[in-house]
Amino acid sequence: MADPAAAPRRPAAGDFRSDINGLRALAVAVVIAFHLAGLPGGFVGVDVFFVISGYLMTRIIVTRLAEGRFGLWSFYLARARRIWPALAALCAALLAVGATLLDPWTFTRIAGLLPAALTFTDNFVLAGRSGYFAPDERDNWLLHTWSLAVEWQFYLLFPLLLMAVFALPALRRRLWAVLAGLAALSFALALWQGVAQPTQAFYGLPARAWELLAGGLCVWLERRLTAGAAVRTVGHVAGLALIALGCWLARPLVPWPSPVTLLPVGGAALVVACAAPRTLWADVPAIAAVGRASYSIYLWHWPLIVALRYAGVALTWPVALAAAAVAIGAGFASYWLVERAATGWIFAGRRGPALAGAAAVAAVLGLSLAAIGAQGFEAWRTQGDPPAIRAALADDHAAAHDWAFPGDCGRRQTRGDLELCYVGDPAAREVLVLGDSHAQQLVARYAHVFDVRQGAGAAFLTDAGCVPIPGVRLAKPGSRCARWADDAYRWAAAAPYRRVVIVSAWVIYYDASPAAPAGITCLAAAGGGCAAPLPRDRLAAAELQRLTAALARLRAAGKQVVLVGPTPQTDDADPFRLYKLAYWRGDLDPPPLPRAAFAARAALVLRLIGEAARAAGAVEVEPLDHLCPAGACPLSLGGRALYKDRGHFRASRMGEPRYAYLDPWIMK
Repeated sequence: MADPAAAPRRPAAGDFRSDINGLRALAVAVVIAFHLAGLPGGFVGVDVFFVISGYLMTRIIVTRLAEGRFGLWSFYLARARRIWPALAALCAALLAVGATLLDPWTFTRIAGLLPAALTFTDNFVLAGRSGYFAPDERDNWLLHTWSLAVEWQFYLLFPLLLMAVFALPALRRRLWAVLAGLAALSFALALWQGVAQPTQAFYGLPARAWELLAGGLCVWLERRLTAGAAVRTVGHVAGLALIALGCWLARPLVPWPSPVTLLPVGGAALVVACAAPRTLWADVPAIAAVGRASYSIYLWHWPLIVALRYAGVALTWPVALAAAAVAIGAGFASYWLVERAATGWIFAGRRGPALAGAAAVAAVLGLSLAAIGAQGFEAWRTQGDPPAIRAALADDHAAAHDWAFPGDCGRRQTRGDLELCYVGDPAAREVLVLGDSHAQQLVARYAHVFDVRQGAGAAFLTDAGCVPIPGVRLAKPGSRCARWADDAYRWAAAAPYRRVVIVSAWVIYYDASPAAPAGITCLAAAGGGCAAPLPRDRLAAAELQRLTAALARLRAAGKQVVLVGPTPQTDDADPFRLYKLAYWRGDLDPPPLPRAAFAARAALVLRLIGEAARAAGAVEVEPLDHLCPAGACPLSLGGRALYKDRGHFRASRMGEPRYAYLDPWIMK
């Protein structure tokens, strides 16, 4: 009986495959189109890369194990040679740019990313900071390197698994069944984590391993495929069609990996396994060149996009095309200068170049750690600035961490899945504040106002990131907002509070701007997912109708209901942006947000909130009347930021008179 793990006859390990090279070009092209042109499902290019890597690694390892010539350390060295030099060159370039062309805070952020990127652990970092107040990853210059971390972790573990299988004859005879079983387990984990732990599923190797293993199983499939050239060509075209279908159906706000992921993964596996003898499209010189340089192009494309965002350049079509051209050009330069020339020199087997390469990586790591410790060398880079500028920069740093919830809660209590925060006397039953993080920010104002009023206090029933409307959830994977809102309103109606104050960001969920993303929220379906999608205005109206009904139920339970409108929100309020203005321009008090501009963004929700309040007999409070005097909403006063981020107020400033708009409803 033939050994199922015997070395394959066709094609030999290490042979150039134009079809696989074309897949690389296709994968990097759709990823760039996703980031630059808004192609909704372009992120499936990463899944295609995983299949290719799984196939090539399995073929190399199984072939050499079957022939008795596999070396673990030589395998690791080959992988390091393939991945590390170009990545280290990118990191060095980012350090140089950060130290000279970017502000110290941005430089510190970049430096903080480099150690995880160079040690292939940044997928763990990303998975671990997925909370509501997690940093905006659009500003993460090395966000895309999470996929390299997944691949590297696979490279570390997979050969050990195959060596163990080959060491046991019973398992060796069932090698492909073992890999298929592991792929099935990984896929099942991906489906579960996609709902329960979506960030872990997206960034983690366990839920991604099945994609790499699917590529590995192509090694088994290609041996048994005896079809002729015509059938292989048909399979190749069908595989490309499946990738295109997956790209069309995939959406950023659905769980990923998911059953839809089977389409691009299956399509890529079909292309690889069929090994079509002629692939005219992949042999086009431009496509072949992009395929060869695809790794370096992938490395450089995302930092260029973040650089445009940093500079405030809008991604119009001409800008997107120019950015794509620059990314491809930088990728080709990296391919020839680093992947080919420098890598060949460093790994030529001589002691000097190898030590030079190691010293360069050590220098990048050392400089990044020094930049982290010195906050981007801020003290040195701002030593000639006026004291007012340095004070504003320090205040911007402090503003980003100026948050008091739940630390200012006098007492916290859990009731099932609900968590209550009490300020003042926990036994007080006058006021219940219900809402999201914009309700939580109010705790800083009222944390101590009841200290001298015996028997007085307020309770806060909140969940950050959840719009306080029953039956409405976030469209992103893993949202439990609909269940929370259902339980919160049910509890509020039964609890003996006289007044219920409802506070929310509102505009985040119902932004009327033409360029605003649609589908942030959805009507919850019976199974826990989203009901059939509706156009933006109809969806908002349907969801606010549910709010009206919920307010009416509270009123029927004898509660006075106060519905609070949105507060000013803008990207320009982010202390990170204010820091850049102060550093580069010396601007301590940037122009305020015009109330009319924000009201235009909030037009839809302002109208619907007003209708809901009138229909349910609730009191409507308009914060803009207090926060935007003379038609302007300030972002900072006296060189001190008013916001913690683009939408939340600083805890340390909540005691100021301008935030008194809810005092009559919470303190009386």
